[in-house]
Parts: sequence; C-alpha cells; structure tokens
Amino acid sequence: MNDFLTNAPLDLKLIFPFELDEFQKQAIAALDQGKSVVVCAPTGSGKTLIGEYAIYRALARKKRVFYTTPLKALSNQKFRDFQEKMGVEEVGLITGDTVYNPNGSVIVMTTEIFRNMLYETPIGQVGTSLENVATLVLDECHYISDKGRGTVWEESIIYCPPFIQLVALSATVGNPEELTHWINQVRDKANSVQNISKCELINSDFRPVPLRYYFTTKEGLFPLLDGKQNKINPRLKEKTNNGKRRRNKREDCPSILMVVEQLHNKDMLPAIYVIFSRRGCDQAMRELKAITLVNQSETRAIYYRLLLFFLSENISLQEALLQWFEPENPTLHEKLTAFLANDPQADDLLLNYLLETPDVALTLWQFLAEVSQLIKLDQLEPLTRGIAAHHAGILPLWKELVEQLFEVGLIKVVFATATLSAGINMPARTTVISALSKRTDDGHSMLTPSEFVQIAGRAGRRGMDEVGHVVTVQTPFEGSKEAAFLATAKPEPLQSCFTPSYGMVLNLLQKHTLEEAKDLLERSFAEYLARLKLTPDRQAIATLTTELAKLDVELAGIEQAQVVSYQKLKDRIREEERLFKILEQQASNTIKQKLSRHLPNLAPGQILHLKGKYIKVSDPIRAIFVQTVSGSGQAPDLLCLGEDNRWYIAPYGDVAEINSGSVSISELAHLSPSLGETKQLGGWRRGDEQTAQFSQKIEIYARKSETPPELLQQAERIAIVETQLSQHPLSQRKNIGRLLKSFYHRVTLREQLHKSQIQLQKQQSRKSYYWEEFLNLIEILREFNALDGYHPTQLGKAAATIRGENELWLGLVLMSGQLDHLEPSYLAAAMSAVITEPLRPDTWCNYVAPPEVLETFRLTEANFISLREIRRQLYQAQTRYEITIPVWLENQLLGLVAQWADGGQWQEICENTNLDEGDLVRLLRRTVDLLWQIPQIQGISAILRENARAAIIAMKRFPI
Repeated sequence: MNDFLTNAPLDLKLIFPFELDEFQKQAIAALDQGKSVVVCAPTGSGKTLIGEYAIYRALARKKRVFYTTPLKALSNQKFRDFQEKMGVEEVGLITGDTVYNPNGSVIVMTTEIFRNMLYETPIGQVGTSLENVATLVLDECHYISDKGRGTVWEESIIYCPPFIQLVALSATVGNPEELTHWINQVRDKANSVQNISKCELINSDFRPVPLRYYFTTKEGLFPLLDGKQNKINPRLKEKTNNGKRRRNKREDCPSILMVVEQLHNKDMLPAIYVIFSRRGCDQAMRELKAITLVNQSETRAIYYRLLLFFLSENISLQEALLQWFEPENPTLHEKLTAFLANDPQADDLLLNYLLETPDVALTLWQFLAEVSQLIKLDQLEPLTRGIAAHHAGILPLWKELVEQLFEVGLIKVVFATATLSAGINMPARTTVISALSKRTDDGHSMLTPSEFVQIAGRAGRRGMDEVGHVVTVQTPFEGSKEAAFLATAKPEPLQSCFTPSYGMVLNLLQKHTLEEAKDLLERSFAEYLARLKLTPDRQAIATLTTELAKLDVELAGIEQAQVVSYQKLKDRIREEERLFKILEQQASNTIKQKLSRHLPNLAPGQILHLKGKYIKVSDPIRAIFVQTVSGSGQAPDLLCLGEDNRWYIAPYGDVAEINSGSVSISELAHLSPSLGETKQLGGWRRGDEQTAQFSQKIEIYARKSETPPELLQQAERIAIVETQLSQHPLSQRKNIGRLLKSFYHRVTLREQLHKSQIQLQKQQSRKSYYWEEFLNLIEILREFNALDGYHPTQLGKAAATIRGENELWLGLVLMSGQLDHLEPSYLAAAMSAVITEPLRPDTWCNYVAPPEVLETFRLTEANFISLREIRRQLYQAQTRYEITIPVWLENQLLGLVAQWADGGQWQEICENTNLDEGDLVRLLRRTVDLLWQIPQIQGISAILRENARAAIIAMKRFPI
C-alpha cells in the first residue's frame, strides 16, 4: 500500500501531483471538516478525484469506504482502477454474481447491492457489513432521475446511516440545491444519536477543456454558435417558406464518410460518433470501408494488440492456428511459431511480414475471428484501419479492447450508442452527435439538454486538447436551430422516479410497522419535490380565484344554458353554410358539364358569367362575348367586355355560366379592340368611354339566372337560423364575441382551479400516489399469500430476498416446487424464461425448447396449478390494482440456454441464433445472476439449491 495512505493529515501534493481545480479544493476542504458533499460538475471535469480523495482520507483513518456505481461494467472498471492506485489487497468487488475480497477496505459495488445491505434482511447478506464504514461514494448520482434505477438511489440515501460521510458525484443538473437540501432533510429526520454528517453543495460549471460546437452540412463544417457562444451562428439561420421550414431530403444531408473526412482534414480525430442504434453503428463502419485513418506505425501497434488479445493464454486457439497455417502458409506458420515461443525479434519479424502482405494479414484475422467467435470479421477488419463500433450487441471483452485502443489513440473513430456515456472512461478530441432525437419507449423524442450535454461532455482530453469539439449533423428532421437550442439550453432539474416494488414492501414490513414504512417512504425525493410545490400551488389557487371573481362580475346575468343554445345556433349556421357551399359547387359542376358542349358554338353578343382561375372575383361577373382569340392550348380563348368596363380574356375554364340574354351583333360592330399588344388571361385592360356605353347595356339585356331549387331551400334554412340567432337574448348584448371568449376562459380556469385544489388537498393529506401503490402491492401480496396481515409469510420472505423486476413472480416460481425435479441445464433454461423480455419479432433460434421445461409451465397431473396459470392470475391482479410491473415468461430461448448449460460450444451457440453476441452474454449472465440468488433464498429445497450451484458452474465459462 502507498506510504501516504497512513499519513495524517494527508499531503495533497503527494496524492495528486498536479494543480487542483477550485471546486475540487472546496470539496476536499468540506470532507476534511467531516461534512458530506454533493458535487455537481460537467462530464470530464474531474469529479472522480473527489471520490478518490474520500477513499484516501478514510484509509488513512483506518476506516472503510463503499464506492457505488449504477452499472456493473462501471463497477468493474472502478475496481481495476482502485486496485492499481490503492493496492490489490485493499479493494473488493460485489456485483450481482461476483463477491471478491468483501472485507477489503474499499468495496466497489452496484448501488442496488448497497441498498439491499441497508435492508438488514437476508437480501443484503453478501459477506460484508457497514461495520467501520466511514464514507459512501455515490458515483453518477444523477441516476436518481433514471426510470429503471432511480428508486434504488433514493432508498440508498434514505436508509444510509446519517453518520456515514456521503460523497454524491453528479453531472450538471438544474436543481442541485434541492438535491442537497433533501439529503440534509432526510439525515435530520433519522433517529440517530451519533453525529450527523451534513451535506454541502459544491456546484461548478468549470470545464478544464472548454467545448466548441459545430454544425456540419454538405457544404462544410461551420461554427454552430456566434462569437459569444450564446446564440446560433447567423450564417446557419435556416430559410423558411411562409414561416414553415423546408424539410431536407436525405441526399441533401452529409454522409458519414463526408463527416469523418471533414474531421480528418481538420485534425479533429479521435472522435466518438454517437448513433442511437446498433444497426446504425455497424452500417456506419461499412460506409467507411474505403478509408484508413491510421499510419503504418499505428497499424503495427494495433496488429500487436490484436495478436495478444486473441492468443494470450489461449492454448487451444494457438494450436488450431499453427495447425491450420502449417500447410496453408509455411512462412506465416514459421513466424507465428517464433512469436508464440517469445523468440528474440519474433515480434518485429511477424509484424513486418503482416504489414508487407495485407492479404495474409486479412486471412489471419479472418481465421482468428471465425475460430475464436469473439468478434465478427466485419468488426475486426475496420479496427485495423482505426475504426470500431461499441454497443450492447458486442461481446464485453471486445468492447474493453476497443476502449483500451481508443484511450491510447489507436482507434480514430468509434461509432457508439448513447450507453457509452454512462461513466465509461473514453475521452475524445471530438464528439459527433448524429441526430438530435432518438427512439424511446414512448416513440421518437428530442434529446433533453442533459442528455445532449452528457454526450457532448466526452469531447476534450485533459492535458491533450486545448478545446473539445462537439459536432452536430444536418438531418432531414433536425437542423442548426435545434442544435443551437440544445447547445445553449440549461440542464433540466432532477426528477424523482420513485416507484414501490414487491421487494420494497416485503423488506420494509420485515423490520417496520406500516406507519414506520409510510414515514420512510415520505422521506423520498418525490415527496420533497411535491412539498416544494405547495407554496406555488397555493399562490396559483389564489390567482385563479381572483381572476374568476373578475370574470363572474363581467359575465353577470349570462347563464350557461344561454351560451349553450347560442353556440348551438352558431354551429348550426356554420353547418348550413357549409352544406350550401357543397350544393353550390355541385350545381356549378353540373353547369360546367353542359358548358363544354356549348362554348365552341358561342355567338358574339352572348352574355357570359366569368369566374375562375384567371378571373378571380367573389361573385361571377357578367360580360359580353365579343370574339375568340388564339389560346395557349387547342381551345381558343374568349375576348369579353365586362359590366365593369374592363376587357377580359377568359379560357373556357373561367366561364361559370351562359346567360340566356345577349346583345345584337349590329351593336357590337363598333367594338373593335386592338389585339396587337401582348395579351394575358384574366383582366386584360380597361375600356374607354365608348365601351362604357356598351358595358352599361349588359344590365338591361342580361336575364336573371335560375337558381337551382335545392340552393333556394338551403338559403331558406340559413335565413331561418339567422333569424333565430338575431332574436336570441345574447345577440342583444354588446361585444358578444369578447363575452363568449371570457365565458369559455372562465370554464377553463374553473377546471384548473379544481385540479389545483385536489392536488393541494392530496399533498396536504400526505397521501401520495406511491403510498396508494404501496398499499395496492400489499393487497396483491396478501392475495397470493406472501403476506399474512402485514407480516411476510415463507413465500414473502423468499420473494424479499430476490433481486429482480418482479420479486413476487420470481418467488412464486421458485417456491412452487415445480422446478425441483429439473436437472441443472433445464433449471437454467427455466430461469431464463422468467427474466427475458419479449423478443423482437424477427428473432430466431434453432434450439428446441426442452419438453421437461415446458411441462413445468403447463397444467399436468403432477402440477396442481401451472406456472402459466399463476402468471395469468398475477397479471390480472396487477391490472385490477393498476400495477405495471412486468410478468415475463419467454419460451423462445429455452433450448439455447439449456444447450449452453449442458456444455455447448460458444461458436455453435452463435451460429444457431441471430441474436448478437453481446445480447447472448447479457441473457446468460442475467440467468447466472438469478441462479446465484437461489441458494441464498429462505425455504428453497436442498435439491434446488444444489442444481442451481451446478448450473452456475456449468455456465460460468468463457465468455460468460
């Protein structure tokens, strides 16, 4: 162990031999005073250093530290980091299926494990305790807003003894003061006789490497913001068409190759290129098939790392490799043999040969990919050119290699899903955000400012880059406006996602009365935020009440029945007028059909009614047809003199009707307009004094048009309703439009007031929605005999010990006795069924589900009640009480899991399903995690315990 760990006071220059930032100094000073801290600072700003100092401080005082993270992968990474810094013997690790050195001085664990320990029931018995623990570090504390994990964080803070020093490390959030005040409030309420470690907020927006934002289009890469970095770059303001933004076509947006070439040319690599789907990441690599981003020395280093990755301590692969290439390529076989024997200069000779013969190198990588089944060639080959993907579908071991190569600068572009942002240490010079929206459980939605900042914060490597570059990309759906908004928006406040579960109910009721459980729940962050809203709610109610009083005075004497009847008449008029227009259009269409036959035979002097595309008038204008003129199409146009003394040139389509009246040809003889000038359809030019005399005669010669009877009848209906409306009492009032607007505004305000009053009453009565849900869970637990009154039964105690999304369902399955007869591989298959989410419709698997497992799910002579029936009853009960906890039973992968647990080879497993390797590892690891819990559960039969242990041993082999 390092010398400084035993020194007190600690020598900061010895621990951290570099200049600390101001917020780090403030946090360390608070810790030295025995205070707890909430540290809110941007991603990549150095928050972890504060957690490390808390560890060194506790160790120097011969105390222990628990370091919690939200993710197993992040726990594993911190475990390795701390082993290097504090010594292997000092550091332990506890995750779902791993317990290593649990009595160490520094224990890294998932937050869920720590929460389980605090219950002080069998669920938390993981080989260690809170004895001598001085400090708890909650890394990535902003996960308190995570829907799936947030409840665990709140429980950990509520149940944590207040004398334990708390170090909460969070990304930038909008309400750090509220988080800090809540933690202090929780600690004050704890019944503790020991000293309370109160929290101090350390809030910083300092970034050691400042960010610069860019926007890329097909035209180039441009600064996203103006010189002051608070508004959009004026050059990027998008042109609109009548206020509507023109949507870009896919071909108008830059390709991935184009973006990467822009970054390469401007020396902005290495980059993390975030794409919100696995398929998108893999497709992006294929788009870069013709580009190499590394030089020869970097390629050499990548080759060497790959050889070590595949061949170190893998004797069977070494033997297969030499056996295959001995006849295929004796030269390569000779160099590989020397390399594996660690002969002097063998490394250089092999690497030189591979660099000089790219085809041989590709054959080697292809062999290693196919035989090892660690990665596919379409992932491996791009890596040799400095390009990689990082997502949940890839084996964890390969992702670790990608992270290591990226960290040392050998990978220049990594295409990653957003999950990369969850604490994994992979800083880059540039972050590219491919889209500003992503698919969620609720459909497509824009990134939140916090999500945007979390991804963008990866840019900028401390000590290596003067600035970090964040590049947003033009897409068909989003442009520079949305990018600038997210780049300048403030982070949204933390919200509570507190949700009771069966496990929470059972564990609380094992140690507490119902009233004590309620008191604990009312310490939640959700309850705290709700109470903060009480004062504004009261003010809102007062404001609404005042405004409603003013409206009541203004609307005095106006009854709701009057408004309803008046509105009905207005609506009826609108409907009758709509019908009139339909009938009018139908009549017009009928006339136009007749006109098409008569227009070619028109005689000069005929009176026409003109209205249409070129003669745009509200009512048809009457005009004398004088002569035809050549038109643009086959039919001629009609030269007419209108009753407004204006010459019109009308196409056939603008003739609305032929009047039965006409002017004699002899009177038209004096009309001779000059047609030499340019003619245009519609109103051509004004007439003169002479034509004015003729235009006045149109009124005399025109005959009244016959209105279709259906139009006359509809006009009468409109007149009747208009008369009724004019006689309505409200029509006698002035400003009736404003009064009606005020009336409906009053209706809206009354609804708002009613909702606000109910919400206030609910808060004042302290009857929160999650307490009702807590009580509903109790009713379901009683219904399934997991509770006797408020006391857990044997089933309840078993369910309380289980970690899972639906502890009651898992408890019912395990305590049913129907799995006791299953051999280990079949037990593993059955366990996978109850934790597997519904699969994608296109998922396939060639392994048949074992009949022995399926029988445990069905009603048989041996089964008094089938597990499917239990699941149906539980689902119905949850629906009745509006509980949405999933109850899974997925059969499609039973055969695959059984095959792996029965000794199946990884290569064979992968070839018989279209699931990604990463998904297979996750499925099998989750199955192992549940199997690992079975021996810890009270009341489980001895045979089931033994079979679970045997299944774990069979399944825990590479790469699981």
